[in-house]
Amino acid sequence: MIKRIKLIKNFGLFKDFRWSENISEFKKYNLIYGWNYSGKTTLARVFRNFEVQALPFDFNGSEFVLIDENGNEIDQNTLSSPPYHFRVFNVDFIKENLYWDSQEANPLFVLGEKDIRLEKKLEALKKDLEKLSNDKETKNNEIKKLTDEIEKNLTNKARELDRMKPPYDKRKFKKVLEEIKYDFKKFYLKESEVKNLYRMLSSDNKKSIPEVSINTITEEFTNRLIHALEKTVISQIIDRLKENPRLNNWIKEGLEIHKGKKRCEFCGGPLLEERLEQYEKHFSKEYDEFLKELNMLKNQIDNYRNQVLYLKLPSEDQFYPHLEDKYLEVKNKLATVLKDYTNSLDEIINLINKKINNPFEKIRNIPDLNIQIVQVNNIINKVNKLISEHNSISEMYKEEQEKAFKELERHYASEFVQNYNYFEQEEKIDQLKAKIIEIKDQIREKEKEIKGIEAELSDISKAAGRINNYLKSIFGKEHLIIQPIGREKFQILRNGEKAKNLSEGEKTAIAFSYFLTRLEDKETNISNTIVFIDDPISSLDSQHLYNTYALIASKLNDCNQLFISTHNLEFFNLIKDWMKRMREQGEKCRFYLVERITKNGEEISSLKNLPNTLLKYKSEYHFLFYKIKSFNDNLSTDFDSLYQLPNIVRRFLEAFMGFKYSKGIDQLEYLIDDESQRIMIDKFVNELSHQQSLQRSLIHNDLSVTKRVIEIVLNAVKTKDPEHYKTLEEIYNENK
Repeated sequence: MIKRIKLIKNFGLFKDFRWSENISEFKKYNLIYGWNYSGKTTLARVFRNFEVQALPFDFNGSEFVLIDENGNEIDQNTLSSPPYHFRVFNVDFIKENLYWDSQEANPLFVLGEKDIRLEKKLEALKKDLEKLSNDKETKNNEIKKLTDEIEKNLTNKARELDRMKPPYDKRKFKKVLEEIKYDFKKFYLKESEVKNLYRMLSSDNKKSIPEVSINTITEEFTNRLIHALEKTVISQIIDRLKENPRLNNWIKEGLEIHKGKKRCEFCGGPLLEERLEQYEKHFSKEYDEFLKELNMLKNQIDNYRNQVLYLKLPSEDQFYPHLEDKYLEVKNKLATVLKDYTNSLDEIINLINKKINNPFEKIRNIPDLNIQIVQVNNIINKVNKLISEHNSISEMYKEEQEKAFKELERHYASEFVQNYNYFEQEEKIDQLKAKIIEIKDQIREKEKEIKGIEAELSDISKAAGRINNYLKSIFGKEHLIIQPIGREKFQILRNGEKAKNLSEGEKTAIAFSYFLTRLEDKETNISNTIVFIDDPISSLDSQHLYNTYALIASKLNDCNQLFISTHNLEFFNLIKDWMKRMREQGEKCRFYLVERITKNGEEISSLKNLPNTLLKYKSEYHFLFYKIKSFNDNLSTDFDSLYQLPNIVRRFLEAFMGFKYSKGIDQLEYLIDDESQRIMIDKFVNELSHQQSLQRSLIHNDLSVTKRVIEIVLNAVKTKDPEHYKTLEEIYNENK
């Protein structure tokens, strides 16, 4: 059940309507009164949008929000799935469900939403069936051609794989194609990778290979070496020996030979103790220790160098075929780096020898081995990584062969997809199959539709009978009946004769009868349906109005929620009294007024609670007097009030002149003697009440003129019929 309309924006005259706290919430029964062009039909359209689940083509950008009893919002964004079942009768329903063959006398019409003849539909259905059958055959032939080509290519590729690892067939290959479907390009391999996998697949198992290791110079040893080469010996240095390394070494060696001897072994001459002591101070203990350290460093360098010279690397053929090329590449790099490394070691040995020959000289510019050591270690690590990979394969040889075949299998699947556009072809086949299924469904539907036409015609005839029953209820007799003509059209009989020149009231009655019939269809559960009826009567006499009211009261009292809007006061009062009686029986009812007003210079529609004068009394006349007297007693410069007054005054004068003098408003001389006053009133009510343009209303909107017109009208009525005026004032005072 709908409780209120939160907002209606940019929808017809409802520019920016928002539900205020002063407006009572909707109940089960809701009656809305409003003059023509006030916005009633627009309000009904808001509800009809949910029935047809679409906006009118010229209402893009519109917004409307309904609030239900649970506080849920239903708006223009939920048209496709409204939570309630709606049925709306308004001018749109009439236009969409009654198609008149001509506007001439003796009109024929099509009832319902079908606007083509059933005979043509049958003919079209047969043509459609033939076209669909041909289309199905064409697509089946396309599928066969595509399938045969794909199956041939699958068989050929499966044979290739069978030669690698039998048994193998296209069913296995199809599974692989599905595995790689969503990222097939990543499984495509380079030619060299394919070659290696082939070699792996065809190779025998090999023994494991021990890892390669070599000790390289450490940072600590490098620091010792640098320190020793830059160091000098502290002693009583003999300059001529310092400056002559050969002489220095010769004397040092001779000093060792002549220890404990008195004569020179070379010349036989005596050895002077003074000279020997001088030499011993030159060649001190520290000097000897330093030379020992240099020789030790030299030996260690020789050891590092020998490790390189005697390093044994595995041969390429010890590796699995697919690793041979990688290993050979790394091995060659290692040879180059080791050569540079040994050259640097040789250079360092030469520097140490130089230092040994002349320990008093500082040696700098020592080769930096750090980069070479890092390179050597990195490449040896790469060698060992390949060895590790080889050893892993050796340990799990069968698993690795399976892995190699799987990679080749996926590679060839990727190649197959790209060479033959496999998935595109499969998708094309699937689309053709889906289309054939769709065509088969269409064929079944067409056949079913053809078979159901006669039954459908029979249903239309039955519907015609129900419509005639409702027409009889409205007119009180068989004044109008509809009669099927041919298979899809109806003619109208009035009192047994072909009807001529149907009135708008008669057309509306036929449409409303059809609407009531629609409420009985199998798709509609009236107890779960929200019904909105907008002006179901048009130019009908009092008896027909009453019959229409009675039909509504009997047929729609059980609907989930009912909205009725009308401009006809007599019909309004009939529905109002019925709803009041329903309220006395415990049902909840609400009454509203739709007004067309101006705001900020723009015409808009607004919804509010029904004024007491219309709720308590059955005469619009009292309501009009209430509006006029309210303005007179409480002068307002509000534009909305000024804008409505010309129309209100005109309708009030029409009513008063009618029952008082049986005259029209064009004969005001019966009411007002002063001609200038009559001219002022005539201009006020005739030019402005018809609202030829908002601009003219704005120009005329002078408070003093409006006040003067109101005073003239009220004084004239009071003067001509004081007793009647007194009664009007009493009603006014009751509702202030």
